Amino acid sequence: MKMAGRLPCRKSWVADVQKRRRTMQRKSDFDNVPVKPQRVYREMNQYFPRDVRYVSTIGLSQIAAAQFLSVNEPRHWINCGQAGPLGWTIPAAIGVKTASPDSDVVAISGDYDFQFMIEELAVAAQFKVPYIHVVVNNSYLGLIRQAQRGFEMDYCVQLAFDNINAPELNGYGVDHVKVVEGLGCKAIRVFKPEDIAPAFAEARDLMAEFSVPVVVEVILERVTNIAMGTEIDNINEFEPIEDLEDIEEAILKEEVETA
Repeated sequence: MKMAGRLPCRKSWVADVQKRRRTMQRKSDFDNVPVKPQRVYREMNQYFPRDVRYVSTIGLSQIAAAQFLSVNEPRHWINCGQAGPLGWTIPAAIGVKTASPDSDVVAISGDYDFQFMIEELAVAAQFKVPYIHVVVNNSYLGLIRQAQRGFEMDYCVQLAFDNINAPELNGYGVDHVKVVEGLGCKAIRVFKPEDIAPAFAEARDLMAEFSVPVVVEVILERVTNIAMGTEIDNINEFEPIEDLEDIEEAILKEEVETA
């Protein structure tokens, strides 16, 4: 059909799409405290190797991870692919690490997905299955909260409370660090963006020493809306898009003027 001239040439469209992917990037270098989730994924991209295997399930954490994380090989983005699977991440990560013991396996969960089957961490501790689990904790059912925006609701989706045994959490509810340690694993809590990469390095050391899962919990801002929409050409963006092409052109212009 192409030889007969019945198929239009799409090369220019492909080139345009590739250019947009190179030059139009969602902003991720936020320095906010509490941390914005975009910064977590930026740190993950910079720290973990290209052949890392990511495991995630559902919710705003999974949607944001799919948008921001760099996945470079087949079967290195392990996702349940269905609705309603809260809690799948921990047992799935155990399975991925067992199936591919030499791989870097990193799970990503929101706080409620993590709580849903948190007891399975004891299985990984029992059978010495080490992996890193990043928990982005905003103490919210974030995807349901965002979906309720259209109805001007914010109903029964908050997970926050003042934990009398963990005042350092400042109202973020469950003390995941103590629960994880009670299940025989290790955990690190992070409040500031500059501490994320050092926490990953510490997690690697703990994993190597004890051969158990290590949880890195990052305390996020309570409310973040993640880009999505009803159609591919009807996406709501809630954060600024960085036009790298304009930045590159400005730099080149300045270099010419100062030459």
